[in-house]
Amino acid sequence: MHAPRLAAIGLVALTASAHAVEQNALNPDASADNALVSPPLPRPRPPLRDTVADGAAALISAFRQQHGVGSVAVSDALTHIAQEQANAMAKRDLLDHELVAPFSQRVGLQFRPAAENIAFGHDDFAGTLRQWINSSGHRANLLLSGAKWIGVAHASNGRRTYWAMVIAAGRGPVSRTIRPPA
Repeated sequence: MHAPRLAAIGLVALTASAHAVEQNALNPDASADNALVSPPLPRPRPPLRDTVADGAAALISAFRQQHGVGSVAVSDALTHIAQEQANAMAKRDLLDHELVAPFSQRVGLQFRPAAENIAFGHDDFAGTLRQWINSSGHRANLLLSGAKWIGVAHASNGRRTYWAMVIAAGRGPVSRTIRPPA
């Protein structure tokens, strides 16, 4: 009764040992001490789009609070609008607010007042945000009075990473609330 179980355990150990030997042959830097140690399992990650949007909302909220205006939360609808804009700019390799359609048409009446910032030149959102903060028009958009919602997206074309941010007041649905860092 115990023999089949022990045989199965032996087979697993033998297979693991053979696999470790094979891996060590491919990696001469591997030591015998860690030959039978399995690498950690990958942890599930949130989609990049959510990670960028959540981090952007927190950074923008912190900036807005430093200047006496309220924080913003991520809106799926505004994120979709921003993503379409970023995709269009990356596809055409052109920085232009009107590639998809005029901004007022893309945002519609649901989100008013609203503003859009676009940029390229940085692979990360923090660098893009610094660029916007240092531009008076973009800075004014970041500090839009009454804004409650935000959508941020990016797209790359192999040459550049294009960014689009839509910030708005209105009654738009929020997908998740982001609290700025303390």
